[in-house]
Amino acid sequence: MNIGKILNFIAQNNINPEDVFRLVEKIKSTNLKDENNLREIIHEASKIAGKKIDKQKEDYIVKKILSDEVSEDLFELL
Repeated sequence: MNIGKILNFIAQNNINPEDVFRLVEKIKSTNLKDENNLREIIHEASKIAGKKIDKQKEDYIVKKILSDEVSEDLFELL
């Protein structure tokens, strides 16, 4: 994933970097193959970003992650 795109997203959306680092630490110790864990991470990320993710988008993100199809297009959903 393009780190520049991530940093731009953080800057453009006035996201607290400390919140991002805490989330990254949580992700490192979380089983991302567990759908409930993924949904919790998605909810936390949307809260940090100050963006509401509807059920349809959440389902799409979970499906992409579980099928190992993570790409930069996920940023387009936020």
